[in-house]
Amino acid sequence: MEHFIFDPIIAGIVCCIAMDVWQRILFLTFNIPPTNWSITGRWFMMLISKKIIFNQNLDHENPVRYELQIGWAFHYWVAIIYGFVYYFLLAVFDILDTSILSGLIFGLISVIVPWFFYLPVTGKGFMGNKTPNPTLTILLSTSSHVVVGVFLAIGFSFLGY
Repeated sequence: MEHFIFDPIIAGIVCCIAMDVWQRILFLTFNIPPTNWSITGRWFMMLISKKIIFNQNLDHENPVRYELQIGWAFHYWVAIIYGFVYYFLLAVFDILDTSILSGLIFGLISVIVPWFFYLPVTGKGFMGNKTPNPTLTILLSTSSHVVVGVFLAIGFSFLGY
């Protein structure tokens, strides 16, 4: 039972750190800013307080107290959820393994979440079509989620799966 609880949490944190490092590398190499987790925190708090799911003007809403910290916490919480999903597909349903290929596939499938949920609810449109550079948005979300998937596979591999 403890593997069910702790292993997905550990793997989720590992993949989240890897994604954050990946975004820092992109920033240092190409001057592409990393995800602004303040917006995520603002969205989450407005969801809780005002029951607003889709917020087309989120960037222009007044900041929410502690939105950056809340955004970071939410970011890691979501990564842990990905850890549990990967765990179930790996250890319960035997659909995935800990290979880089399984991680790549999982990461490519998981990009559905930002493309069709996160970007639309934060006012960026489906697949980021309301951003200044939708192609770049698609590439960044895809590459970040590939990193998530690959590092989930690596994390579970190190945990003995």
